[in-house]
Amino acid sequence: MYYKLITFKGIAPQISPRLLADNIAQTAQDVVLDSGRLVPITDNSTTVTLNAAGRTSIYKYTFGGSDYWFEFANDVNAQPAPIPDDANARLYWSGDTFPKMGSSTELIASGSGAYPRSFYRLGIPAPENTITTSIASGSDDGTQTQYSTSYIYTFVSGFGEEGPPSAASTVFSKVDAQTVTVANMSTSAGSGTSFGDGNTTVTKPNTGSTAGLLVSEHYYTTAYATLFGGVGLTNINRSDFAMSFSHAFLEDGTPISGAIVGPSGPSTFDGVSADQPDTNTTHSHAGSTYRFMRWNSALVGVNNGNSGTFAIEMFIDSATGKAVVAIIGGRGAFNQIKNVDVVGPTAGRRFIFTNNLAISCVLSGSDPFSATVSAGGTNQVDRNSTDSSFSLTGTISGNDGSSRPFALKDINDGTGSVNEDAYTGTKSVSAF
Repeated sequence: MYYKLITFKGIAPQISPRLLADNIAQTAQDVVLDSGRLVPITDNSTTVTLNAAGRTSIYKYTFGGSDYWFEFANDVNAQPAPIPDDANARLYWSGDTFPKMGSSTELIASGSGAYPRSFYRLGIPAPENTITTSIASGSDDGTQTQYSTSYIYTFVSGFGEEGPPSAASTVFSKVDAQTVTVANMSTSAGSGTSFGDGNTTVTKPNTGSTAGLLVSEHYYTTAYATLFGGVGLTNINRSDFAMSFSHAFLEDGTPISGAIVGPSGPSTFDGVSADQPDTNTTHSHAGSTYRFMRWNSALVGVNNGNSGTFAIEMFIDSATGKAVVAIIGGRGAFNQIKNVDVVGPTAGRRFIFTNNLAISCVLSGSDPFSATVSAGGTNQVDRNSTDSSFSLTGTISGNDGSSRPFALKDINDGTGSVNEDAYTGTKSVSAF
């Protein structure tokens, strides 16, 4: 006997089992019968706990044989790269503030916390700076054809994707025999110097202990420590100091993301509101008096892991003698230092020492100079006071090659000279 059921209609519990039609069951468990077919309901193969509550969208991302559940607070539409067997496993999505993308490196291998871990903003900006040019070598002898020449350049992503060009440089004429030097190119989208994305261990003078901070590697040098005015930050702790910041990716917002100024500095710098220091203290540390400065609302960041208002701290690292400009909060590589300006003493004196000797001169006294000035060289310092006195001692050593020692002379006595045209005080020094 052959018996075949074509359709399935589930159960009818109010009807006696003896009276049920052939396609009605007494028990129908874990099955779906909406289409008339007998379709099983499968059990959950994997249970995933999301990183946070209140998620609107999830997406299953598969890479290397493993599944990763991406979660979003917004209503997101995701799409894999339209490239068969994409080695970078790129994913693109919209609906989350602005269009974004990332490869497996950014999406699952960077940082910690919920997936996606990191991303790039979709699109590559045009460089901000325009190239400047100069003839480096060669000449036009009049026998060669001149070419009207201009230069542009572009940014290229790590995936080999090229963005739009910069503005064209000024047109100039050249011949094949000439080589050209190009300059003023933006080295990153924001045209500034980025903070590091990894912590640098420094010693903070306000606590006397070490800390891992996102510092600007560009400024983390002993040379900048000197330019900052040493451990006392004398060139930072002044009303005419200013520093502005930029997004590393210009498509993230305005070119200037914030600015800081010194005590009693102007309310704006680089076209945005400027923050004066919220903390400006000195500390007996490592045998000297160190200054620690902090601006609580220095700049505003955007993008994943970089959203919010961030602080800036400045001091000299006593362990290395290097200048520290650290961003507190956000992602270092997403933020840049754009412009730094010290416009000169607002109510003081600028001293410029010119060494007209044929040998180096050592200036000592630290008030205002403490430097070695090479033959024919100059040294400049600023004093932020209208009336004061200073002490300057110059020392030379060595001989003229015939065992005759070099000698000092009184001021303006001899072939060397010190310009006194604008000097009205009482001379109490000797020079060469």
